[in-house]
Amino acid sequence: MAARLWPPYPPCASGLCETRECCAQRYKFQWPELVGRDGQQAKAIIERENPSVTVVVLPPERVGLPDFCCNRVYLLIDENGKVASIPLVG
Repeated sequence: MAARLWPPYPPCASGLCETRECCAQRYKFQWPELVGRDGQQAKAIIERENPSVTVVVLPPERVGLPDFCCNRVYLLIDENGKVASIPLVG
């Protein structure tokens, strides 16, 4: 299993990073290819491709916190359980 770069979320962790690229280091930080895919499948893919993040699934009409966290990805899903927007570290 790959090593975590950040402690588990919560709490939010970013260290000195202010960009997604800084947070990701050697891991992925965005997943445009997952838009339209099943939300649970997408969650598993993200956590496999970046073991330093916790994926927080947000149903329709829910909004995540505005803080920037290197150890979190908000996964916005639509009413059909599909990924509604590009998942990003932060």
